[in-house]
Amino acid sequence: MENITKISNNTGFYEQLFKKVLFTTSVVTIVSLSYLFWIYENSDSSFLPFLIVGLALIKTVFIVRLTFIQLSKIIGESHQLTHVLTLFGVLIVLIVLSFSADYLALYVLNSESFKIATVLNGSSFLQFFEFIYFSLITFSSVGFGDIVPLTISGKLLVMMEVFLSFLVLVFGIANINRIHVNK
Repeated sequence: MENITKISNNTGFYEQLFKKVLFTTSVVTIVSLSYLFWIYENSDSSFLPFLIVGLALIKTVFIVRLTFIQLSKIIGESHQLTHVLTLFGVLIVLIVLSFSADYLALYVLNSESFKIATVLNGSSFLQFFEFIYFSLITFSSVGFGDIVPLTISGKLLVMMEVFLSFLVLVFGIANINRIHVNK
């Protein structure tokens, strides 16, 4: 009977997590995919990099809202370590992938936006992989220096990602006393 209760609680948590994350993930995905439609249309426009930054700011607000308002309720109801780790895994993947799309869009608009140690003349997949790498390194605050933003818009994006990584870590540390490890 106890195992059925645990399975029911786990299922309820993941359903609730999915419902809370779905809207934010949809907004982030739509904004990130919108780059595909307009970055190739008018790449000479000087306002497009700042539009990317503005859209990234909107994504940042949605992710912060998801983290602090909605998901704090979920953590308040579920105190299991696996649930908290799942929550932070989802947040990290969402942040890293969305900022990777932002960096790639800036790079496609102007390859001078970043100083990159490797040559990115290859496929779009390889370019996206490089910016996933850069986003993950930025999120973790390691910063090897092999990819460096040179433009104001690139630096603003990096600052937003570092801000988000800081907030996610602070949120995690602030809620650490709520976590119970099942024995």
